Amino acid sequence: MQTEISTLIQAYIEQRRQTKLDEIEKKKNVKNGVSEIELANLNEQIQTAYQDFDVQTWLTSAAVRAKQISLATHAVKFTHGSAKGSNILALVTHTDAPYLDSSAIVTPAVDAVGNAAALDVAKLLQLDDGNATLAVYLSQGDDHVLRPLASSDEQCQLWADGLRQALEVKTPSSHTLAKQIYFPIGGDNQYHLISPLYSSALAHELFHQVQHSRFSDEMKAAREARKKNQPSDIDVVRYSNLAITISGGSKPQNISQLNSKRYGKTYLFPCTAPDWQSQYQPPMFGSNWFDSREVGRDTYYLVKLLAEFLVKVKPLDSNIRIRQRRDRLADQILDSILTLAAPHQVNAKGWSETSELSPAQQCWLDPQAEHLYSGDWQTEVSRDFGLWLNNRLEKASQQQLMLGSEALQHWQALCHDAIREAGR
Repeated sequence: MQTEISTLIQAYIEQRRQTKLDEIEKKKNVKNGVSEIELANLNEQIQTAYQDFDVQTWLTSAAVRAKQISLATHAVKFTHGSAKGSNILALVTHTDAPYLDSSAIVTPAVDAVGNAAALDVAKLLQLDDGNATLAVYLSQGDDHVLRPLASSDEQCQLWADGLRQALEVKTPSSHTLAKQIYFPIGGDNQYHLISPLYSSALAHELFHQVQHSRFSDEMKAAREARKKNQPSDIDVVRYSNLAITISGGSKPQNISQLNSKRYGKTYLFPCTAPDWQSQYQPPMFGSNWFDSREVGRDTYYLVKLLAEFLVKVKPLDSNIRIRQRRDRLADQILDSILTLAAPHQVNAKGWSETSELSPAQQCWLDPQAEHLYSGDWQTEVSRDFGLWLNNRLEKASQQQLMLGSEALQHWQALCHDAIREAGR
């Protein structure tokens, strides 16, 4: 285990040195060549790179610079880019967590906050040998994982203590730009001061889940199979009604390392309350269902529109355009009423026997009750609608409309046709 993590550390430092050397070589091999002075300067930079990226030299530097960053799962800078409070590294997980929070993540991503110039130290601490990361080893006191690279126990201890500064919060603090909640705990103005922190680990996990559902090859193949009505072993996953927030603007790396990898994006899921569906209740009271609260509530706006239109055209001579517009508005009212009637018509047959509805309306709303009315119940119901609509229009117009038998007959004819077209 020791050799494995130390090998990863050596390879990481050598890779960084090679990246630096490649940059210098690129400058040396420009098309038009370089001057002798520039060449000498570049050769000096090569020598410096070999010295700076010597394993022991670089680890000593990293141990000094580690205090400039903070490894965290919850970071304060997401609340405000200038917040200076403490960040928290919480790696405890619960496989049976009842809520979707950072503790439900099996392997939470670790973020790095602080001086962007020291993010190479953060990457060092997150090197993983398959058992744990270097950060975990150091947090558990396993300093000996660095011993194969050190020339002495003292140097190993120096490195471990220095690197651990990126993991520890010695004096936790909040900040005026951080969120703070005063939570009452009793009388005498006693409070807990809670400072909620943004979980970058949870945001990172959700980001990858959403990105996978949108852009992964397997999800694209599953969607294509669904489009062609072909079988697929992969479920098509969609996240609807997502919102996106951006942290850090054009410089997401100023917030954190993981924020930069997410291009500053955080996906937000909808948290609106579910649509309320009232428990079904048949209209048991009142002889005229049109006077019920459910009809009045669902037709209020439509009746108001029709009343305003009739008041507007009242001084004008009737023409085909006015009549067509009037009938369209009346049809919308009838559509709303027929939609409300449908659940009653498919309710358990015979439900209206104990209701106060008129026999004609029982026949309309309860198909089992047709035997109760020997006459033309459709004509009777249509007349009830016409009387109701006349009354509602007069009230909605504040008595500017006084509608008589002519309007009643017209509404009645429209309702009669609508009931027959609806199959009742």
